This record gives sequence, structure tokens and C-alpha cells, in this order.
Amino acid sequence: MEIKDEILKMIQKKDSDLPTLPVVIDRIISVASDKKTTTEELAEVISYDQAMTNKLLRLANSIYYAQKAQVETIKRSIAIIGFDEIIGIALGMGILSSFMDKSGLGLDMKALWIHGIGVATASKELAKRTNPGIANKIFVPALLHDMGKVIFSIYFKDEYRKVQQLAMETKKPLYFAENAIFKLDHAILSALLMKRWNFPQSIMLPCRFHHNPESAPIKFRHQSLIINLADYLTQKAGIGHSGNPVPVTIKNSPKKIGLNPSILILMVDQLKRKEDEIKDFFKITTE
Repeated sequence: MEIKDEILKMIQKKDSDLPTLPVVIDRIISVASDKKTTTEELAEVISYDQAMTNKLLRLANSIYYAQKAQVETIKRSIAIIGFDEIIGIALGMGILSSFMDKSGLGLDMKALWIHGIGVATASKELAKRTNPGIANKIFVPALLHDMGKVIFSIYFKDEYRKVQQLAMETKKPLYFAENAIFKLDHAILSALLMKRWNFPQSIMLPCRFHHNPESAPIKFRHQSLIINLADYLTQKAGIGHSGNPVPVTIKNSPKKIGLNPSILILMVDQLKRKEDEIKDFFKITTE
């Protein structure tokens, strides 16, 4: 059986040992995703999970959100952080953070998660500059765009080391080496996982196409382009580590999202200045 077939079988098999979302996390995501949900209703759901409540209060008071006054209620925390970012934080706690204690992995999970927060931060800034209407929706797919790498690294350790070696030797991005060895890449695997977990297309498709954004359905093309460019900027800024030996973005990506290329140097500098805030975000949401 080829590795690709093994991977697809594992994803499709209902009783495989892939992680499942804790019930309370699943509930928070479901409620926060409902457009009719009020802040009060979400606050009530979150209040049943003391760990989540504490993390959101600490996060709202962190340097990442830079509030002048002390945030003392979960309702106020939700107003500051936002529904979509809370979904991302819940998912991070429920999935990625559960892999932190895995040993012998080819990827540094801490560095990968910090990279994801960096990409989410950069994506939100790019969206504000080019398409403010999606700024609040871009955080989650940007945060989780590399989830497939986690699964490769845990369930196919030896093979993924070969992928990393090939990427290093050829100075090519990981997705190129993944396709060469696995016949599918981490972006496709991320989308397959999200489909298994019944994620909405607004999260799944920008992840699926973040390395080939011009192939994305038109409705999600701008988000995919933004994540592609934000991934590149975060790597250039040295925020965390995605496992890639070289940062890459598609040709003319700034112009394709309506951004002057001259702004990129400024954005890399902004990301570097935000590194402590991003690491604080990581610490609060994963410890």
C-alpha cells in the first residue's frame, strides 16, 4: 500500500486514533460559529470550562491585545478577542496543544504553533489593508494552515524525515517534497482533517489552497492569497518555524491582493516587533 493510500485510509476510518475534539471545545466552536449567537450566550458556554475561561481572561489582558483597562469578565474578553479568534484558540487548545508532549518528532511543535500564530497575525493585518470584510474570518484558517504537517510528523515520522531531508537538499518548500514522496501535501491533509471534523468551508478551503491560491474557488481566493503571503512574511520575520528551508510565495502575490509591494518590508518589521506578543499568546493558550 502506498503512503498516500495509508494516509487516506487513516483519515476516512472512523475508529482511527486521530485526535477528536473534546466535547466542550466542540460546543464552543459550534456556538461561536452560529451567526445568531450573542456574546452572552457564548460567555455562558465558555464559563462551563474553567481552563478556557482563565485562558481567555489572561489573553484579553495580555500584551497581544494591549488593553488599557483590566479585563475582568468573560463577556468583555469575548468582545476584545472576537468570536472567530476564540474558535481558533479553542481549536488550538483542543488539537495542536495536545501534541506538545509528543517525543521524537521531526518537527518542533512549539515553533510550528508560534509560526501559526504569526501567520494568523499577519493575515489579519493584510486583510485589514486589502479586504476588511474578511479580517475577522481569516484568523482561524491562517492559524491552522499547517495542521497537516502535525499529522505527517506524528503518524509517519520516518517518512516525514525523508521529506524534510529532500526539502533541505533541494532548497524547496516542504509541500514540494511532500508531494514528491507522499503524492499529497500538508495543505490537502489539513483540508481532509477539517472535513472529518465538519469544519465550514470558510476555514477548510483557505487552508486547502494556501500553497496554490489561484486554484481556490473564487469565494475563498482572496483568503488563500492572504495566507500564502502571510506565511512568507512570517518566515521572513523569523517568527517560529514552519519546517521550510526557504520562504516562498507565489509570483506577484502582493499585487494580487491589492497591496503595494513596498509595504512588505514594513510588515516584516512589524511582525518582528510583535514577536514577544505572539510568544505570549502561545504561552497563554498552550500551557
